[in-house]
Amino acid sequence: MPSPRMLRFVDVDGLAFAASGGKLKEALLSRAYEPHRLGPMLELVQLSPGRLPRPNGWLTRNESSTLLDALDRNVTCWMSRSGTRMGFIRNTRSAGDPQFTDFLMSAKRAGRDAGLTREVAGQLVAAMRELHDNIAEHAQAPHTGTVAFRAESGAFEFVVSDRGVGVLSSLCTCTEYAGLRDEGTALQAALRDGVSRHGSNVRRGYGFRPIFVGLVNLYGELRFRSGDHAVTMDGTGPGIATSRISQKVHMEGFFASVRCSVEGRGDA
Repeated sequence: MPSPRMLRFVDVDGLAFAASGGKLKEALLSRAYEPHRLGPMLELVQLSPGRLPRPNGWLTRNESSTLLDALDRNVTCWMSRSGTRMGFIRNTRSAGDPQFTDFLMSAKRAGRDAGLTREVAGQLVAAMRELHDNIAEHAQAPHTGTVAFRAESGAFEFVVSDRGVGVLSSLCTCTEYAGLRDEGTALQAALRDGVSRHGSNVRRGYGFRPIFVGLVNLYGELRFRSGDHAVTMDGTGPGIATSRISQKVHMEGFFASVRCSVEGRGDA
C-alpha cells in the first residue's frame, strides 16, 4: 500500500461516493489517509453515521487523532495540551456562556500564535461565533452543534456543524423561499444578504455573506455543506475569489469549514 497521504476534501468526497456505491472496502484498501486538516477530518465524522465507518478506527494515527478520540468519548469541551493548538466545544451555548467565551478566547490566541494578525484572528473568531449562533437560530437541533478549531504555523481553521434540518428545510419554512428546488440553490440563496427563514424584510440572515466577503480574500478556503450539495470558495489574494457548487453524497444537517493562511505560508 502507498504511504499515507493527507486527507483532503476530494478524498472525503471519493470515499463517500465509494460507500454509496458499495465499494468503500476497495477504496480504503487502495490508500491510507492521515488526518491533518480539520475540515476533511470532521466532515468524515459528520458523514460517519450510516455512511462511513467511524474515522478514528481506520485513519492513520497522528497528533490530530486525539481530537477524534475526544469526540468519540462524547466529551462536551476539549482542548489539546500538545504542540498543535486545537479543540472543540459541543452543544449550542448562550451568548454569555463563560465556557464558550473562554473557548473563543483560546481560539483567538491560537490564531495569533499561528502568525495571523490580531485583526484577522478576531475576524475568524467573530465568524465562528456567527455560525455558532445560526445553529440555535435555524438548525432546530441546537444540542447537536459542534464548534472546533485547529491552528498551526501559518494557518488557522475552524468547523461549525450540526445535525439539524439543513439549509433547504429551514428556508422552506418561509413562504418566500418555498420554491427552492434543492440544497444547492438553498445554499446559494443563503450566501445572499438578508436571506433567512424569517424572510427578506426582517433584516436577518444566515450570516454567510459577511464571512464570504471578509475571509475568502484572506487566502481563505471555505466549504459549506448541507444535504447533498456543497458550495466551495477560495481566494488567492485580496479581491480575487471563486465560488463553486457541486453535488455530493447526502449529509445530515449543516457543515461549514473555514481555513485561512498567512500569505505565502499555506499548503496547496
